[in-house]
Amino acid sequence: MKNFWENHAGVLAELYPRERLEARALAELENAGTSAVAVACSGGLDSLVALLLTWAHFPRLRERLCGLHFNHAQRGAFSDCDAEFVKEVCIELGIEFVGGRFENAPEHPSENILREARLAFFERAMRSRGVKILVQGHQASDVGESLIMRICRGAGTDGFAAPRPVSRQADGRIFVRPLLGIRKANLVFSARVFKIPWREDASNAELDYFRNRVRNKVLPELEQWAPFVNFERSRRLAEEDADALAAFAEQSRLGEMRVPAIVRRQLWKDFLREKIAPRAKNFDALVAAVCAGTPLKFSAGEREVVWDGNALFFKNPKNAVEFDADFSQERVVISSELFAQICAGTFPNTETVFLAGTPEIFARKWRAGDRYRPLGAPGEKLVGDAFTDRKIPRERRKSLPVFCDGTGIAWIPGLPPAERFRVSGAGTLALRLTYRGASLTLSEQISNE
Repeated sequence: MKNFWENHAGVLAELYPRERLEARALAELENAGTSAVAVACSGGLDSLVALLLTWAHFPRLRERLCGLHFNHAQRGAFSDCDAEFVKEVCIELGIEFVGGRFENAPEHPSENILREARLAFFERAMRSRGVKILVQGHQASDVGESLIMRICRGAGTDGFAAPRPVSRQADGRIFVRPLLGIRKANLVFSARVFKIPWREDASNAELDYFRNRVRNKVLPELEQWAPFVNFERSRRLAEEDADALAAFAEQSRLGEMRVPAIVRRQLWKDFLREKIAPRAKNFDALVAAVCAGTPLKFSAGEREVVWDGNALFFKNPKNAVEFDADFSQERVVISSELFAQICAGTFPNTETVFLAGTPEIFARKWRAGDRYRPLGAPGEKLVGDAFTDRKIPRERRKSLPVFCDGTGIAWIPGLPPAERFRVSGAGTLALRLTYRGASLTLSEQISNE
């Protein structure tokens, strides 16, 4: 006999048969083979429907299905109740529940910080269970919100094409979104008619975040006055154009086809490889220079970008080697034991640090105005302020090397590493950076603990 949530899953499967869902997303689930599949579920209606429909439409996956829930810990007991709700649904469906929590969350974190923490949890949970596919509950209204936000931020066709039905991540994971063609209003109507409960995040009605302002202010006005709204078709057409341009970009070398849309994709691939995030105006100027065949040079973080009219180069600035620091680098795969040691603070941050990924590191002197985002901090801060917080004497500051990669500061002995190099768990490929300079005094080491 079916239980409460199994019954609701069956009802939703009749209301939303496979024909109404994204075909490409379904195809990825069909081709999952023997791999486990995860569904991201916050307890909200969209992700709950995604979980129930995945369970209902793919019976053969049920034994390998798990629900991932990340507690952002922003709403006290209400957040905990969300987690208990999702756990109960998973138990009744007979699937594994995997919960995570934002420990030591900063006060009033940005939308981006919350998103990064959530995605980091998904990555850890999927990797530890050998999960390749993650189902997400984005629906048609999310497409509209994203499109409006990207227009405001100055995106191109790649930005307008998101969220896609299938998104392939650099590490081989696949995110699928089967509900993109279904409007939120339809889901709400179905849930109310058939008395399907869900958890409503009260903070979604607040206007603190840009997305919430678009969702609660802009979209309702637009849908009220527009003669028709078809964001999903616009997204799909942008995806077609983006994919076609990407294919053309792969077939030629940089500068061979002087078409801005092609050149932009070729350049962006190079910048991603070098882990450099240029300013938009500099990147646009570079696209124009490549198309015109004219030389251009500019700085991006700690690197110098040079287009000589024929080829692109990424150079360290002249002062990149001005500091003769004695340090060693070793690429390692983080084991469970090593991760536990890192979390326990076994390695003093005056001597050793682990940086996720394989960045290319060089040393330079500290400069007035240097900024970076320390591990666990809600945002960037001045290095000088970080020195003061850690009680590192002024006479020592100029003798400490500033270790950088192509994007910015990675680590300074005595300070935490940069947040962007956070080691999220066992299995992470990381760079072990060891500094062999003069040790801090005993009092300085104590103040850093």
